Amino acid sequence: MKRRDVLNGLAAAMAVPAMASTVRAQNSGQQEPGKSASVEGSVALVTGSNRGVGLGFVKVLLARGAKRVYATARNPDNLPNVVALDPNRVVPLVLDVNNSEHRLAAAAQATDVTWIINNAAYPGSRIPEERRIRSASALDDCKQVMETNCWSPAEIARLFIPIILNNGGGAIANVLSAASWFCLPEYSSYSLSKAAAMMMTNGLRAELDRDPILVASVFTGGVDTRASPAGSSGGISPEEHAHQVFDSMAQGDTDVYAAGSKRMRDLISADPEAFERGRIKRFYENPLTIRNHI
Repeated sequence: MKRRDVLNGLAAAMAVPAMASTVRAQNSGQQEPGKSASVEGSVALVTGSNRGVGLGFVKVLLARGAKRVYATARNPDNLPNVVALDPNRVVPLVLDVNNSEHRLAAAAQATDVTWIINNAAYPGSRIPEERRIRSASALDDCKQVMETNCWSPAEIARLFIPIILNNGGGAIANVLSAASWFCLPEYSSYSLSKAAAMMMTNGLRAELDRDPILVASVFTGGVDTRASPAGSSGGISPEEHAHQVFDSMAQGDTDVYAAGSKRMRDLISADPEAFERGRIKRFYENPLTIRNHI
């Protein structure tokens, strides 16, 4: 079959989704279930929870009544301070999200999980050229960014979906970024990975549509962390960010706009070409950097 025929077939399939949904509903009698997810009483696992946005999630999970929180980090030395928040409810797990043995061990231990918060991320090399496509000496670092920010969250979701279902249902929150919607030329590999993770999350949501798991894409804007732009005021606190995310998920939102990302989405939509040109101009004249790389 020619490539053109394949593309035409895909276009035809996409042209009638509403009709197809109606037929399915009439034939099966099923309705898409309304879903929401409350933190109270949940058992959550948070990747990258020893600082920044991840630590904010842990603090707010505890404040809002989570039964247990599995706090993870690559380095065990970074976990005692997190456990100290509530030794009776915080369980430390050593988890490098890119390590398959670590992932399997986490799933074997955390068998009571009902929430997954895929938060761990890698912004890319400290060397600016390696975070890009043309200027990189090789694409090894770009591939590591993709592995960390897209494929590893997918693997974690795959491992924990049966566990969550066995525990009666819950939620998966994939922490993305406003950079899912446009390319930051200074961090091309990061934008690439987050855009891919957005589509990965959409795929999970479709596959879990008939199951009691809310799958949320968390589009994060300005949060005051070490990954904030250098010289910026930082944005809201990680705790405020977590509250916004949990409030939105409690209402059943699957696209969660936090820390001002909705305003950025509207700005992009108003004039996508002008927005892109603005990012390119900054790239050449005053390149964006973040406060501190991992």
